[in-house]
Amino acid sequence: MKAIVIEGPRSLALVDKPVPVPGPGEVLVRVKYCGICGSDLHAYETGFLQPGLTIGHEFSGTIAALGKKVDGWQEGDYVTGNNIIACGRCRYCLRGEDNLCLEMRRLGITDQGSMAEYVMVPAKDLVRLPDQSSLATAALAEPLSVGIHAVNRAVLDHEQPVLIIGAGTIGLVILAVLKHRGATSVYVAEPNQFRRGTASKMGAEKVIDPREVNLDREVENLTENRGMSLVFDCAGHAETIAQACSLGAAGSMVVVPSICYQPVTLNFLSLVTREVKINTAFGKTGREFREAVDMITVGRMDLSPLVTGVIDPEEAEDYFQQPKSGSIKTLVFFG
Repeated sequence: MKAIVIEGPRSLALVDKPVPVPGPGEVLVRVKYCGICGSDLHAYETGFLQPGLTIGHEFSGTIAALGKKVDGWQEGDYVTGNNIIACGRCRYCLRGEDNLCLEMRRLGITDQGSMAEYVMVPAKDLVRLPDQSSLATAALAEPLSVGIHAVNRAVLDHEQPVLIIGAGTIGLVILAVLKHRGATSVYVAEPNQFRRGTASKMGAEKVIDPREVNLDREVENLTENRGMSLVFDCAGHAETIAQACSLGAAGSMVVVPSICYQPVTLNFLSLVTREVKINTAFGKTGREFREAVDMITVGRMDLSPLVTGVIDPEEAEDYFQQPKSGSIKTLVFFG
């Protein structure tokens, strides 16, 4: 089977691997679409993964084979699956926080991923899709579930102003979830013109180019000097996280679902005296993943504006070497 692997820093290859054979409780999925995530691009830049590991974790496809002790599924079923493989036994799993599982495995990180013609998935982590027409958008269920988890980590007052810093995939799905839940004043700060346009189409009250205007002053103008009630940092830079913490009103909340690899310097006195609450958000729970699939497949969430490209596996190396600046979510199509 064709599989896209990371071989080291800025070294990616399309290789041929044996098709896996499902064991007890496992299902072999024939991948139709696999989304390229920012974490895949980071793995390419740094080479931090085990060389030869198949990357990818945002997928949809059909069941190709069933292992023993798998009930309720059959070959040909349309499916997607949660990339977080939780043990189901530890204290976090038992209280529904399986995204913090003590024995967590992750497709494309610890286990062979889904940027291949086939991927092995525990049957318990599969979610059924209604038909073939939902396959492309169902590959976005994973990032949507991350957005759902981030919003669930917040305290949302529908009448109060919200700011999202960064309009990549996660920032935009958070925007979609906030609008779906009734938030009326959601602002987005994003330097990329194409992404600003997408945020505007998806219902942002106003989109701001932080390179052209002073974001601190703009927030003051938008909120009559009070500050934002809720801020999401989806850019993942030390500077933007620090700025997010400075833009909140007294009693506000900052949620950070982004991954930042640098130390962050904060004015802690200002946080304390304003009682700003900081919440981080990692991944999603199995329940949130199933909610995301449901939102996509029953038509309550149109994420088609996020799909800005579909490429063949043979084009992946060129894409990773130079991602298009206007792209949001690119899918690899395995046919």
